[in-house]
Amino acid sequence: MNSQKKAAPKGSSNVINTRTVNSQSTEMRPPYKIELALNALLNKGPQGITQPEAFNAYRESCLHTTISSLKNERGIGFVAEPDFETVVHFYQKPFNRYWLATDEDRVMALKLLNAYRSNRGLPKVHFEAWHKPDNKAA
Repeated sequence: MNSQKKAAPKGSSNVINTRTVNSQSTEMRPPYKIELALNALLNKGPQGITQPEAFNAYRESCLHTTISSLKNERGIGFVAEPDFETVVHFYQKPFNRYWLATDEDRVMALKLLNAYRSNRGLPKVHFEAWHKPDNKAA
């Protein structure tokens, strides 16, 4: 009356080989959150992105943390300004709208995004410059 299950015998077809499960193609791996954030920022261009837009795009709940890590750990510059159009209730604090500060920051973000994509076996993506080279702000 032992309710414990018996171990599968050696050579049984029920045994899962963990090496084949873990050695799946890297292309099948879902993208990292930072990769999704970079893609969203580059797609939005000079319009930038807010927390609700990031949530709708890829279920990002802490955009400010992702932006901070890109800024502090990767050296990518951002501009952040309150977007008063995101205020729904009278005393609500507006969400910040984030966009890449300069064209050099756009290039750094694009290189980082393409590095993540190449690690997954995906082709590079290209985004055009948002402004003329003589203009310093995105």
